[in-house]
Amino acid sequence: MKCKAGLFSLYDLHLRTGLTVMNKEQLLEQQLNGNTTDYLMLIIKSFMAIVLYGRAITVLKKAKSLSLFGLHVKNTTMAEAVDWITQTQADNTQIGFFVNVHSINLSISDPTFFNQLSNANALFADGSGMRLAARKAGFQLNGNNNGTDMLPYLCKSCIKRKQSIYFFGAAPGIAQQAARKLCKKYPDLNIAGTEHGYNEGKHTEQIIESINNSGCDILLVAMGSPLQEEWLLNHRDKLHCKTALAVGGLFDFYSGNISRSPLWLREIGMEWVWRLLQEPRNKFNRYVIGNPIFLYRTFVLGLVNTGEK
Repeated sequence: MKCKAGLFSLYDLHLRTGLTVMNKEQLLEQQLNGNTTDYLMLIIKSFMAIVLYGRAITVLKKAKSLSLFGLHVKNTTMAEAVDWITQTQADNTQIGFFVNVHSINLSISDPTFFNQLSNANALFADGSGMRLAARKAGFQLNGNNNGTDMLPYLCKSCIKRKQSIYFFGAAPGIAQQAARKLCKKYPDLNIAGTEHGYNEGKHTEQIIESINNSGCDILLVAMGSPLQEEWLLNHRDKLHCKTALAVGGLFDFYSGNISRSPLWLREIGMEWVWRLLQEPRNKFNRYVIGNPIFLYRTFVLGLVNTGEK
């Protein structure tokens, strides 16, 4: 395509917020086919992104990994993150965690959780808060590596590499429902097994045996922080899979139990607002109290301590 996007573009908007739901050509085509309302919304969203994320992208430095709040975080694109998950080579199971505003707040208030995050083989930056923290020190995050956006790419990569996935966590029936829907969308996807997370620790050995017997390459554990991180680190030596990830509420989204926020909210890095509206009581402390505390620690106390690694 030889058309220029113009002063404001969907591609620049997605680049600024780290979204990877569409490629550059798709975004340009969508923009060119838009109506007057779409153009006005693009201008509004672009100005909001500038207010939220400040400086032009071109002045920000890049690094392969960063130290954010004392944690070594990989600075990867979505494709690079998926490659790490599917191609990592090691003698033992490699553990990956997604680090967001909530997990940073937990790690600051709970040294045990900080140590758990530090013991992962890879930490991926998830959400607009981490993007703001990195930009505070002049660094650009290459992508918003949240698990919800990543799963379709992971499924496609597993199909290509003939790898299988195991779902462990969430309420009874949720993981199984998510697996069914994903297999319907990706007929060649191999989900080796599912198990809900409401086992109260009574059948841990049986669950680990089931995971290992499935022969899965990748294990996704969805029990919420800090339980999922603790479970993975406590049992990593017993697992036979190649990679294991802590994925929070991922199965709830893909089962249809919880709806994903509209794209326009994700385009300005405000997906958390949708989660708060859906679960105001459960998410009040996390977002209404937690987000201002994170911003205070980042911009007033200067706890980011960001540096190239």
